[in-house]
Amino acid sequence: MEIIAFLLVVLLGFLFSVLPWLCALCSRKASGAKKLIWFLLSFLCSWLGYAVYYFLIVKPEWEDKPARPEKRVPRNENGMPIKMVERN
Repeated sequence: MEIIAFLLVVLLGFLFSVLPWLCALCSRKASGAKKLIWFLLSFLCSWLGYAVYYFLIVKPEWEDKPARPEKRVPRNENGMPIKMVERN
């Protein structure tokens, strides 16, 4: 189920971000400067969409998480964590 969800996200990401400017480059209806303008506009709009997503979805979740206090984990000479036993 997770693979299907991942593939769906990748497909939708492709359809809404890459496909518009790819179609603008491959279009036979426009040529020269008009094709370049359509490509630049669709490319810019895809980045604007990402910016909206980032500032509305990603950044608020990142700011809401409280900072964890750094805990140093004691490690042996091989870098493996040492299991500490708490005694009462």
